[in-house]
Formats: sequence, C-alpha cells, structure tokens
Amino acid sequence: MRTIDFVTKESLRRGRKSIAGVLFILLGIGIFVASQTINKALHDRTKEQLLRFGANIIVQPKGEPFDLYSGTVKGEILLPESYVDKIRTIEHQGMLVAVSPKLYERFEIDGKALLVVGVTPEEKKAKPWWMIDNEVLTIEFPQGKEILLGHYAAARLGEDRSQIVLGGETFRVSGVLDETGSPDDFMAFIPLSAMQGLVRKTGMVHLIEVSTSCISCKTMNIYGVAQEMDEVLPPDAQVSTVEQIAKAQMGTLRKVTGLTTAIYLMVLILCGFLLMNYMSSAVDERRREIGMLLAIGMEPRKIQLIFVLKVMAFAVIGGLLGYVMGTGFSVLLGPLVAEAKVSPIISLLPISFVIAIGLGIACSIIPTRRISRLDPVEALREV
Repeated sequence: MRTIDFVTKESLRRGRKSIAGVLFILLGIGIFVASQTINKALHDRTKEQLLRFGANIIVQPKGEPFDLYSGTVKGEILLPESYVDKIRTIEHQGMLVAVSPKLYERFEIDGKALLVVGVTPEEKKAKPWWMIDNEVLTIEFPQGKEILLGHYAAARLGEDRSQIVLGGETFRVSGVLDETGSPDDFMAFIPLSAMQGLVRKTGMVHLIEVSTSCISCKTMNIYGVAQEMDEVLPPDAQVSTVEQIAKAQMGTLRKVTGLTTAIYLMVLILCGFLLMNYMSSAVDERRREIGMLLAIGMEPRKIQLIFVLKVMAFAVIGGLLGYVMGTGFSVLLGPLVAEAKVSPIISLLPISFVIAIGLGIACSIIPTRRISRLDPVEALREV
C-alpha cells in the first residue's frame, strides 16, 4: 500500500480527530491573519493621524530661529528655495511625505494684522486634514492671485469678504478653511511665487517644513533623515526635528510594532502547543498499530512520514481555511477595532501556508522520533 493511501485511510477513519487537527491550525492561522490584517489597518490609520501633527523636521537659516506661532524671526536671513531640491536627493527620500517651503509676511487689513504665508501645492500633502465644509479642498487651494483664509482669520476680517488687498495687489478669496485647532486658523495662504513677488524676495523662503512618515521605517527614523538632510544642505541651513512630534511618532510606532510582535508570538506558541499535543496523543494511541507495522518490517522512517504527511494535509487545509476565517473576521469586525476600513491582504495567503506547514513539521519532529525508539515487542504486548 502506498504511503498516501495510509495517510488517507488514517485521516478518514479518525475523522473527528482529523477535524480537530485541522481546527488547531485553523485557529492559529486565523488569529495570525486577523491580527496582521487589523494591524495593517491600524498602521494606516495611525499614519494618517500622525500626519495631522504636520511637519516633524524644520529647515531654517542657522542662528535665525523662527516662531511658527507668531511668524516672526530675529533677523532677515532667508534660505534659497532651491534647497527643496537638495532635500529630495537624500538616500531615504521615500520617507518624505511633503517638502513645503514657506515665506511669511504680516499685512495690515483695515487696521487688523494678518499673517500671510506663501505656500506651494506640497502644503496639501503636508496637511491632508485641511477641509472646507467637511470636504478635502481641491480647487480652493490658492493659485495665481488667490488667497485661502484660516477659520478665525476669516471671522476676524469678515467672512463675507470676497477680495483682500495685499501690498497694493488684489487677491480673490478662494475659500475659508474649517477649524483645525492649529495656528493655521489665524493665518492666510497665497501661492509662494505671489508672496515672493509681493515682498521682493524671489527664490527665497523663511523655512522649509518637511513631513516624514515613520510608520514604514525599517532601520531609519526621522532623526536619521534629519541627519541626511544636514549632510546634503549647505552650512547656512539648520536642520532640526520637532521633538514632541518625533517622540510621538516613535512611541506610537513602537507600541504598534510591539503589539504585532506579541500577537504573532502568541499565535506561534498556541498553534505549536496544540499541534505538539495532538501529535503526541496520536502516536500514543497508535502504539499497537505502529508495533505491528514495525514487526512486519516497515521502516520507522516510513511510519514517521505517514504522521508528518497527515499533519501536512492538516496544515494545507487549516492554512487555507484560517486565512479565509481570519480575513473575514477582520473585514467584518476590524472597523470596530481600527475605526477604519479593513481590506484583505492577499500576500498573507502564501505566508499562512508557510507558517502552517513550518509549524506542522516542527511540531511533528519530537513526537514522531519516538516511533524510531519504539520496541515492537513491548508494543505488541498491548495487543
């Protein structure tokens, strides 16, 4: 009789135990897939939330600290806008979400001070939470001779304004931002090129805000990115991280990564324990049959192979069903945990098979080795 026939008959004859073996693997793989799928959604949501902090690296003139809240500097030293291109040449440029140069100037509007910021379209990437009437702004982003008002800036100047005069030039109000809870609420925004023309500082900026994403970090972090920027920029530029934001990103990343690792280890331990216990019980219960097979001359390795192939069959079935169950569970219930849409991760299917088969082999080694040390005479006495 072929080995595969032994495996098939053994599995069918002990149907309930075979189902239990599949369920052990299904449970482990299901938990693994569900945790990885939900954690992926958590990663994406955390990334989106962290981006709401804004820039986490600031490039400014050395010795000229800039007050982001008041829009003032100690002197009039500026940076060339061309430094933006230099920043984009760093080795880990894939971590750059947005590189946003800015030029600030205060204007008097009907006796009221208004801080106006010259920005580029990169500002939309740096601040994806900017909205107008609860919708992400599109055509409202200032172009040409347009100005975008912060929530409280518009209230202070009069929300019915359709035009604002800056330095003798008229700018059409393109929109009023929803309240953000940040200093942006008290500012107004115009295209950087328009601001440079107004204040006669063509090609110059006060600072460059850099938003990086650390959720996908491997060996790098934002401190490393800041160091790379410092190396590619001329000595007149000072690169610094926003300390609190940096710590928040690192701390959140460590917590999410730690949770994922803990769940993964729990899955391995649970699945391994159940499989080991199942295989040990299977060998003990079949001592008489194993003894008879050894007595008629079957090699121990062939008997071991029967048990291993049986577990491999469980692994394939359990891996597939575990992936389906884990994915279904996470898609249905994941939004309650991650508070975000959870999508299936196809790449977890082959990983599920690899883990299931790997665990099956690993947890079969010790129980099946007992077969080679089994004395046929002792086993047959139990008949």
